[in-house]
This record gives sequence, C-alpha cells and structure tokens, in this order.
Amino acid sequence: MKSGKNIFKAGKLIKIDLKYDETINEIKIHGDFFLYPEDSIEKLQQQLVGTRIDKQAIKERIDAILRQELIESFGFTSEQLAEAILGACK
Repeated sequence: MKSGKNIFKAGKLIKIDLKYDETINEIKIHGDFFLYPEDSIEKLQQQLVGTRIDKQAIKERIDAILRQELIESFGFTSEQLAEAILGACK
C-alpha cells in the first residue's frame, strides 16, 4: 500500500492524506472549505474508500455521494477534489 499527501488550491485550500493501491484504502480530507451539513466530511471520506484511482471514477463517485447524501460543498468542485486526490498519488 502506498501513501501520499497533497495540498491543492481550488476556490479554497484542500489537503489530502491518502493510502491507496489501485483503489483508495484510506483518505483524510481537510482544508479551509465547507460542507453542509457540517458532519458530511466523514461520510464523504468513508464512501470514497474502494474507489478506483482514476480521475473520472473519483469524480463520478464524489458527485454520487454529494447527491445521495444531500451534501453541499463550498470552496471546491467534484473535479477539483478529484484532482487533489490524484495529486496525492504522485
């Protein structure tokens, strides 16, 4: 299993701590962005586990989680979050 970290500047700062192989095994997302409801970050992190390390797969999974859990993000788009996650793989 590999690990990586990334700091990504979107509308706001996104920090990623990641453990992965072909899929996300563990992820911690933090920064100066906001999610509503406020406890949504845990749901997002948990539901990203198992997602294939591929920009489109990650973006689609983020979009699905935000839609299913009725989460609103302020400070980043799903594409920017996917790029931040992939940046931790480099």
